[in-house]
Amino acid sequence: MPLIQMTIDPIIAQVGPVQLGWHGIFSSLALVAGLWLGFYRARQLGIDTEAMAAGMGWVIGGAVIGARLFHVMDHLAYYAEHPFEVVAVWQGGIAVYGGFIGGVLAGIVAARYYRVPIWPALDAAAPAMLLGQAVGRIGCFINGDAWGAPNTSCPFCGAVVYWHQHDLIPPDLIGVPTYPYPLYEMGAVLVLLGLLWVNRERLGGNGTAFLVMTIGYAVIRFGLTAFRQETIVALGLQEAQVIALLTGVVALGLLSVRLLQTRRLASAVR
Repeated sequence: MPLIQMTIDPIIAQVGPVQLGWHGIFSSLALVAGLWLGFYRARQLGIDTEAMAAGMGWVIGGAVIGARLFHVMDHLAYYAEHPFEVVAVWQGGIAVYGGFIGGVLAGIVAARYYRVPIWPALDAAAPAMLLGQAVGRIGCFINGDAWGAPNTSCPFCGAVVYWHQHDLIPPDLIGVPTYPYPLYEMGAVLVLLGLLWVNRERLGGNGTAFLVMTIGYAVIRFGLTAFRQETIVALGLQEAQVIALLTGVVALGLLSVRLLQTRRLASAVR
C-alpha cells in the first residue's frame, strides 16, 4: 500500500457555523445505502416494511445520539475546552460503536411499538449496517477523524499523511505518516459483508445473522484498533476494544443460546 498524501479540504462549503463537508456527504450516502439494503433484505425475510419504515426515525435518532455521545466521551478533554462543538455532528466525529448500540436499542423499542419481529428485523439490519459502515468510512478517511497511529515501523502497511488545516487529526500528527485505519476497516467490513450475504439463506432470520455480524465486527474492531491512537481506558485497551470485547462476548453467548434453541426445536419436530 503506497504513501497517500491527503490535501483535500474536508469542508466543501460553510455558511456561518454550519458546514457542508465530505464527512456529512458520505454519512448521508451511508444512510441511503444501508436503508436500501436493509429494506431489500427485510422483504426477503417477509417483514412488513411499512411498519419497519415507521420506526426508522427512532433508529436513526438513536444511532446519531449514541454515535456522538460515545465520541464525546472518548475525547472529553477536547470537548471540555470546546463545549459548543459537542452538537456539531456535521463537522465529523462519531463513534461507530455508539451508533451501533444506540441504533440497536432504539430499534428494539421501535420494533416492539410497531409490532415488528425483533430478531428478523435485526437480521435484515445486519448487512445494512456493514454496508453503511464501509461507505461512511470514506468520509472519515477524507477528514481524518478516525486517524491511525504514526506508522514508523511497517512500510508494507501503507500510510496516509494529512496536510490540511481543517483535518480533524490532532495537530501534532499533521504531516506525519499514520496508518490508514479507515481503509483497513472498510476492507475488512466488506469481506464480512460478502461472507454474510453469501450465507444469508443458511443463517436465516432468527437472529443468527445479526449475532454473527456482531461477533465478526467485534473481532475486526478489536484487532484493527491496535492501529489507532485513542485513550486507554482499561487493561491497556482503548475504548473501542473494550466495547468490542463486551459486545462480542454477549453476542457469542446469545448465539449459543439461539443455536441450542433451534437444535431443540428441530429435535422436537422429528
